[in-house]
Amino acid sequence: MKDDESLVDIASELINMEPLPDDAEEQLKRLIEQASTSYGRYQLGCLAEVLFVIRHS
Repeated sequence: MKDDESLVDIASELINMEPLPDDAEEQLKRLIEQASTSYGRYQLGCLAEVLFVIRHS
């Protein structure tokens, strides 16, 4: 299992893709499920919010 820092890196790359993948939210959800600490889940949750804003702007 990847450590939380590498999961955040993967999520950051995901939300910066042009164009966003159709399943970006699902990919991010799977990354959040893999996080091993509450802080890692918090960081990934923040990126999920960023993805929501990007998707709806």
